[in-house]
Amino acid sequence: MTSWLGKMWGGSSASLPYNIESTPTSPATRHGSHGWAIHAASRKTDGGEVTAFQANKSELAKCPLRRGPGGNNPSLADARYSDTSQTQLVPALHHFHRIKRLIHPRILRAHATLDTDYPDETRPAPGLDDLEKTASTGTLIIVTERATPLDDWLEGLDPRTAQANAAAISWGIYNVVEALDFLHGQAKLSHGMVCPDAIFVTPSGDFKLGGFDLITPLGIADGDRGGPTPHFRKYEGAVCPPDYRSPERVGQRYDVLQQSAPVHSLDCYSLAVLIEYVYSHPNAGTAGQVPAPLMKALARMKNDSPKLRPRLAPLLKCPVFDNPHVKAEKFLDEVMSKPIEEKIMFLQSLPDVLNRGVLNQNVAIHKILPLLVMGLRSSAGNEAAMTQDVNRREVLAIVPLLFQIAESYLAGTPELFQRHVAPLVPLLFSINDRGVRGAVLQKISLLEGQLDNGTINASVFEPMCSGFTDSSGPLRELTLKATICLVPKLNYANMEKLVRYLIRLQSDPEASIRTNTVIFIGKIAPNLTDMSRQKLILPAFMRAMKDPFTPCRLSALRAVTSCKEYFSQKDVAEKVLPAVVPHTLDAVSDVRAEAFKVVDALLVGLREESQKMAKDEAERISAATCGMNTAASGDGGGGGGISAAPASGGYLSGLSTWMTSAPETTPNSGVASRKIIANANGPSVPAVTTPRPAGATAPKFSSLSLSDAQIGGASNYNKGGSGGGWSDDDDDDITGSNPGKGAAGGWNDDDFGLSPGGKAKGDSDDGDFFASFDSKPIIPGGGKSVSLGAHRSNLSQRAGPSPLTSKAAPQMQSSGMILKKQPKPAVKKLPTSDLVDDWDDF
Repeated sequence: MTSWLGKMWGGSSASLPYNIESTPTSPATRHGSHGWAIHAASRKTDGGEVTAFQANKSELAKCPLRRGPGGNNPSLADARYSDTSQTQLVPALHHFHRIKRLIHPRILRAHATLDTDYPDETRPAPGLDDLEKTASTGTLIIVTERATPLDDWLEGLDPRTAQANAAAISWGIYNVVEALDFLHGQAKLSHGMVCPDAIFVTPSGDFKLGGFDLITPLGIADGDRGGPTPHFRKYEGAVCPPDYRSPERVGQRYDVLQQSAPVHSLDCYSLAVLIEYVYSHPNAGTAGQVPAPLMKALARMKNDSPKLRPRLAPLLKCPVFDNPHVKAEKFLDEVMSKPIEEKIMFLQSLPDVLNRGVLNQNVAIHKILPLLVMGLRSSAGNEAAMTQDVNRREVLAIVPLLFQIAESYLAGTPELFQRHVAPLVPLLFSINDRGVRGAVLQKISLLEGQLDNGTINASVFEPMCSGFTDSSGPLRELTLKATICLVPKLNYANMEKLVRYLIRLQSDPEASIRTNTVIFIGKIAPNLTDMSRQKLILPAFMRAMKDPFTPCRLSALRAVTSCKEYFSQKDVAEKVLPAVVPHTLDAVSDVRAEAFKVVDALLVGLREESQKMAKDEAERISAATCGMNTAASGDGGGGGGISAAPASGGYLSGLSTWMTSAPETTPNSGVASRKIIANANGPSVPAVTTPRPAGATAPKFSSLSLSDAQIGGASNYNKGGSGGGWSDDDDDDITGSNPGKGAAGGWNDDDFGLSPGGKAKGDSDDGDFFASFDSKPIIPGGGKSVSLGAHRSNLSQRAGPSPLTSKAAPQMQSSGMILKKQPKPAVKKLPTSDLVDDWDDF
């Protein structure tokens, strides 16, 4: 904008500390503009919004003073009100020179003025002759407070809020009356152009008086005559709309005004017409009718005789102005001068006033909010002032109202929030008062939604951390609850700082704080880094599950469920479940029920992990054996079937199978049953079990042989057969004498289903089965003779004592079982490979 102004006016506008938009919001050709274009503008210092009125003097000098339906458009202008000998330049210059000298709360405030022909302020006096001689090559600029023409404001009213509109209009008329009363009583001036063109409305709804094109003293000597001034006499008929001109003005009886008319007489008549105009608007909320209390007053104000028109000050007592809106507005205007106690009471009542709609949104944003900001900066920014209780109570009344306005009206306008509230955040957190801090923490979600991440980390979280270590338990808890909404916007350093505070709060003396800490940790787990999660969540939950406070334990169990995805299955099995399971017997039923839910939820993951491990193990074995880890199954008949080796092939698998299997025997049968046993070093062979004689008691012991463990080669006891395969250690299992054949409880060849020489059960060979081992030496592969006794001793040293020898034999002797020594049959020489000892595999 500055560059645009510099090109147009040679850079002279750079002296104005304002940025002016190039496109006008209201053009200079608009009806009632009097040659002034209205532009939006802002202060360069703080971005505050203002309004700039601009008029090109060369255009003003060319444009005749015209009124009527065509405005400044010559083709549509009404010829009755046209005077080509008079232009807009002189009235515009008169207004330009007067507006900066008139200062009152109800008069449009001019912040700066600039005539580009006279940038050094050496402009001529505002006399008629001087104004007519002014250079007309530059531009006139007037920067005022932000304002809108009255007609535009009336059009912008919401017709659905009729009652609020009527109250707002009553306040506006009250403002105009106050402005005119000031001109008449203090400045001794008559405005002379009270009409809609001279009224502007601020964003807060205040009516401001402008349009000083005809302002003049009245009844005061002007040269050799009394007022009004020559300027007024020359231009008032062309500038002021005819409906707003009193009868004496229409008749140009200026001598009456000069001799006996009071200073208020001109404006009193015009104001009555203005009031009728405003209330007749469709959006005024009064159905186009002037309120009854004003009817009689308006009749007096429009009296044909200037002397009988009343002063305007008594009009302020009219009942139409006695409403809550006007009362609240008046107090807001005077609040800074009110006693502090009265001010605090009013601030405390404002939230209810806003909730009831007595004051609208515009008043809250543009009038109340600046007052609150000013009050905070003057009180809260001074540590010495905050030591006084009255100032502390004032700040406590301001803070809730500040956040109510911000939450209700500024949430949808971030630029206003950034302008008015954001700069106050560091100041609010610097106040060393628990009440103020609590009020701020309760609205922390509003700050989080409106502030950027950098501001939150620097201006909100950093000063807020002092609440974690405050001696007040409620403030610590409130700080913890307020922090939850800030977590997604915290940087890494502040997150680590928060983790340390959470660890400290787990040992807080307040049980509710410990409980809320656990809940807090469960909620922020997704926002933590992997390292922070490992360091914080599981130890925190395990610690909380031991808390004597029931809600704390319950919250910890629920937090475990919500965070189970962050635990490895190893941690679940080794750490989490051992901490949870004891609570299935908690003294509180709710805790027990929750513990069972947690266990059930965690077991699902463990089962899935176990199944995955089994699948991975099977795939590794299959890859290691090249897919040959299978065997064909037999025909399901006798001992000739082939069985696949167990998948694991390990000792534990075979041992568990052997321990859980029952002996396969047929009671009272003379035929031995057979069971297939897989041999690790050869084909599966049928295992031979000895039938138990009728009436005999089942042995109370079991023995583990090499064939049971599927280790070593098959031993053939009958020539050319593939029998059950007893090893050499079997000789050690039976000591003493063998009972005779057929003796009760005795063991003989028939018990094993084999007879010497490879005969089956029932053959007549009664030779001693074990005697053949003692009578014939065994020749190992090296050719050296080794006695059976020496070989048996060697096996005993390597494999340890036989279970049958050490345990079973005493039992057999004590039970009366006598083993009769049987003749030993001839034994087939065993191959060298059959004597290899594989016990080291265990």
